[in-house]
Amino acid sequence: MSNRMERFTQRARHVLSLAQEEANRLRHHQIGTEHLLLGLMREEVGIAGRVLRDLGLDLRRVEELVKRLSTAGERSANSQLDLSPGTRRTLELAVNEARRLGHRYIGSEHLLLGLARLPDGVAMEILRLLGIDADQIRQGVHNVVQEPAAVSARTRESPPARQPAPGNPEFLLQRISYVSGRIFHYPVELSPSLKNALELALQEIGLAQSFVLDDRHILLGLLKNPDSFVSRALRDMGIDRRELTRILRHSS
Repeated sequence: MSNRMERFTQRARHVLSLAQEEANRLRHHQIGTEHLLLGLMREEVGIAGRVLRDLGLDLRRVEELVKRLSTAGERSANSQLDLSPGTRRTLELAVNEARRLGHRYIGSEHLLLGLARLPDGVAMEILRLLGIDADQIRQGVHNVVQEPAAVSARTRESPPARQPAPGNPEFLLQRISYVSGRIFHYPVELSPSLKNALELALQEIGLAQSFVLDDRHILLGLLKNPDSFVSRALRDMGIDRRELTRILRHSS
C-alpha cells in the first residue's frame, strides 16, 4: 500500500490524518473504519463529506455511535496506534474503486466507496443504524462525480462531445476543486476584474473550440480589459496588447 499512497489526494490524506486524530482523542488502540468515517465527515470540502451530508448524517450522532459501538479498545500509554484490519482492507478497496472508475488518483470518494464495500465494518454498522445502506452511498457518489465538468481519467482518454463551458467563474473554480481533489477552497474573494477575466477566458475557450482552460486563455481574458493591471503594465513596457492577443490566439 505504501507505494500507492502517492496517488492519494491531499484530501484523502487529510481524511486519514483526521481519522488518526479521532482515534487518539478517543484513546483507542487502532484506527478503525469508524474513525475513518469520522474523518470523512470532518473533511467537509471533499466529495465524501458532501455525500454524507446530503444523506442527512449528523456528526454528533455519529460520534455518539462510535463511542458506543467501536471495537477498538483503549490504548495504553506506551502502545502504538495502528490501522485496524478493516481499515487496511478499506484502503485496498478504495484503490480498487479508483481503478474501476478509471481514476488515476484516490480521493475521499474512493475511501467512502471502500467503506461501503465492507459490510461487516463498524462504520457500515453505524450507517445502517442511521438508515443508510451501501447502495445509497454508491448512488450519492455517482451523482456528485457525474455533475457537469466532473472529468475522470477515462473521459480524458476518450474526450466527450464539445459542450459550452459554464460562464460562471465561481462554478468553474468549484468544479476544478471537485475534479482534482488537490485544490482547497481558500477563504478569498475574487476581485471584479478577475471575475471578468475568467468570464472572458471562458469565451476564449469557445472561440478556440477547446474544452481545456489554460494560462493562455486567462491572459487573453486579462488583455481584453484595457484597464486591467496586466494591460496597463504591458502598455507601460511598450508591448502592443493587440499584437500579443493575436500571437496568443494563434499559438498551439
